[in-house]
Amino acid sequence: MLKIYLYGIFKKKFKPDASLAEDTVINLPNEKNEQFQNLLKRLGLSIKECGDCFINGKLAYQDTIIPKNARIGLFPFGMHLLDGGQYIKGHGYITTNPFDEL
Repeated sequence: MLKIYLYGIFKKKFKPDASLAEDTVINLPNEKNEQFQNLLKRLGLSIKECGDCFINGKLAYQDTIIPKNARIGLFPFGMHLLDGGQYIKGHGYITTNPFDEL
C-alpha cells in the first residue's frame, strides 16, 4: 500500500474537509513497476501541477519506479509554504490565499 502525503492545494483537492494543521494522507494499492508519472496519471494530476515530490524522502523523477509500500510526498508547483509560509504568517509578502482558487 502506498501512503501519499498531500501538501498545499492538493490537500483540498483530494480531501476537501482536510485540516491545514494535520497530515493529510491517502492510501493507494501498489502497482508493480509503476513509474512516478503513471501514479500522477492515476491520481488525475499532470506533471506540470507538481513541484518537487518525494518517494521515501528522495526526489522523485518522472521515470522513478515506486517501491512497494512507499511513502510519497506530493507538493504542488509554486507551493507558497516553501517560502516560509508568508501568507499564513501574515507578513504581507503573499496577499492571496491559494485555497481560494479551489
